[in-house]
Amino acid sequence: MKLRSQRGQMAIFIALFFQVLFVFFAMAINVGLVVHDKINLQTAVDLAAYYGAQRQGEILNQIAHVNYQMRQNYKLLVWRFRVLGALGMDTHPMNPKNSSGVGGDTPATAVPPTICVTHSLWREYDELDQNSSICRQANLNLINIPQLTGGAGFVPGFNNLVNFVDETRRQFQKQCNEAGVFNWLVAARWLAHYRIDGAARKEMIIQLANQLSQPGDSFQDLRGGSVKEGVERTLRNNLTEANSNDSLTMQYFNSMGQGECANVQTWLPEIRINPVVRFTDLDGTNIDACNASAVPNRETLPRPAVNGFTTLPSGFVTDANLRNRYLIPNMILAQHWATEPTNDLHSSIGFEKNPWCMVYSGVTAQTTVRKPFSPLGGGVSLQARGFAKPFGGRIGPWYGKSWPSGSPNSQAGSRNEQVDPNLPSRDVGGAGGADPNFDLANHSRFPGDQNGMNSMQAISAMAGQKGILTPRSLNWSHYNHLGGMPSMRATGDSLARNALSPAVHRPMELGSVAPDVFDIYYYSIEPAYFQNYFTANATNNGAIFNSDIRIFDFGSTKDGGQPGANQELNVMNQVTNAQIVYGGSVNYIIKDWQHLLTSWTQKGAVDFGFDADRFGRCSSPVRNQEFPATGNCTQGGRTGYGVKPISRDYLLSSDHALAGEGGGGASILNRPPF
Repeated sequence: MKLRSQRGQMAIFIALFFQVLFVFFAMAINVGLVVHDKINLQTAVDLAAYYGAQRQGEILNQIAHVNYQMRQNYKLLVWRFRVLGALGMDTHPMNPKNSSGVGGDTPATAVPPTICVTHSLWREYDELDQNSSICRQANLNLINIPQLTGGAGFVPGFNNLVNFVDETRRQFQKQCNEAGVFNWLVAARWLAHYRIDGAARKEMIIQLANQLSQPGDSFQDLRGGSVKEGVERTLRNNLTEANSNDSLTMQYFNSMGQGECANVQTWLPEIRINPVVRFTDLDGTNIDACNASAVPNRETLPRPAVNGFTTLPSGFVTDANLRNRYLIPNMILAQHWATEPTNDLHSSIGFEKNPWCMVYSGVTAQTTVRKPFSPLGGGVSLQARGFAKPFGGRIGPWYGKSWPSGSPNSQAGSRNEQVDPNLPSRDVGGAGGADPNFDLANHSRFPGDQNGMNSMQAISAMAGQKGILTPRSLNWSHYNHLGGMPSMRATGDSLARNALSPAVHRPMELGSVAPDVFDIYYYSIEPAYFQNYFTANATNNGAIFNSDIRIFDFGSTKDGGQPGANQELNVMNQVTNAQIVYGGSVNYIIKDWQHLLTSWTQKGAVDFGFDADRFGRCSSPVRNQEFPATGNCTQGGRTGYGVKPISRDYLLSSDHALAGEGGGGASILNRPPF
């Protein structure tokens, strides 16, 4: 009996032991499954946030490239002002009569820039007078033929001679007055179109920025698709069956769609500048002399060419065809010349990114899971949140070197505090304080450049092209297409053009906008912009831009009106062309499109060190545009923004060192709500 009791107790003990063991086993299984589901949920949330940041990065990449196009637009104006417009000066190294080659990198004090196109290289003026030139000096005084007196009545034919001299004097005065007007018309057209081109590209940037500044629920990608829907698909496609059930809820947060940073003017302020260009004006009011001087825009003087008229007065140019040929339709050139517009036509170098508005995506998800050994109760509630941000790309440089927290824009109290010390002053709040000496249109060619385009080397860099600059080779009508905004949207072309054959200096103008060392240091530049953003197999920007707004890279045309040019031209073509027109004469112009690949890239999947072997190199470029690839490269360096996961603690930090030189730490303006 006692033995049977002991056996019964042992059976009960064993039963209890296995029951407890089973409970512990079931608990371990359930805990393991819950941990697995929690890890799976967190991984899926991280991937979903990564997807959202990728869509943000795509928009930032396009903003960066169009912003670079705005700098190119300004570079074209500077080149026309300091090189093309000043070719007639005796001291200019690009003057075909000047035998000098590429100069040293010294200030071009002997060549004060002024636009003067009344010389024999320009076809229209050569038709008027093939021998004279009033462009040889920036300031020039010409003495007229003296009036003949005395001798009438006793010198045979004297009256005829007097009439001839008087007519010559009148022609001298007429030509003097007309020359100043012609110079002003070309200068004003170039300046006005610089603003028109800039306004067209601003419209693209603002539309992209507005797209990025939408709340998460309405944020669309470049294809016109809902980013939130893509985030949710990414989340669900990476969840286990247990997590992906009817209880799953998700919230997507676009950091640029809330608070102060939802305002485009806050996170992407425009850099409005005060560039000064000058033209050679001639005053023949005094019939005994013709006085030439370099007149800057914004100067209010009652001179013949800048007297506030809105149409060219017939008294200055008697040929009606000439008078009408050089007026921009629906544009008041005198207003563009004398004042800086306050609307989108204001002179601009582009936009700067506010560092205190951080671009990132946030995702939070919650689900309830049931486990096989927990049949009772409401299940286990799991929650995860993840964040990711675009990084490594560059929209463009700030104007100043510092951006204190709370400031509406970067700060620069002097030239030394500007990122590009050669830029004109910034027009903040419509102050418009242009200084004719401080603000002459100029830009840097590389970081630390002290001279910019005010350099003998810079203005003579295309000296190898002087052979194409022959009498009558240039033509004012090469710029007839530079009309108002409708013309810009129709042609998409800002370069000299000729309907019959390419303008001889079109390659030189294209070379003037080619990427230099400054550009690749501060901008994310897309080598194959059209192929990656506007072809059917790329991102189909038609979902965002209509055909009027889309403007492509310099050298492209939208209307097919320029032989040898089409809309597919891109920065790679610009680099190739630059090697021809510069001939390797200067080191600041990049020599290979691969040098554009200057964004961050890692060595391997888990090695985040800097890979010098990939920087500025591509081992496997895309061939014949077989498929779109950012940077036109499938293996090697890269351009534009990458994506990385970030922590919530990082976003909540109050010590972000984002202010630039001499700045302290502070919080970002758009902290996460969860």
